Amino acid sequence: MFLSANNANQDSRSNFWSWPAIVRLIILEIVLLLALAVALVYYLDWSSEVAMSEFMAAPLHAAKDHAACRRSA
Repeated sequence: MFLSANNANQDSRSNFWSWPAIVRLIILEIVLLLALAVALVYYLDWSSEVAMSEFMAAPLHAAKDHAACRRSA
């Protein structure tokens, strides 16, 4: 009786983790990782554009501040 219960338990495990189920999980993981990678690339592109525009605008603000300091001195 113990052996038959053990065999039944193994059969249910092997049916649960069938090869098609494993392949579907692997494909799902790959798709999710690709989606995260694409989102990361778009975020980095967006943030670098924002940083570049702030960097390009910084000398204008610095020049205005420098000119204001000269006038007050």
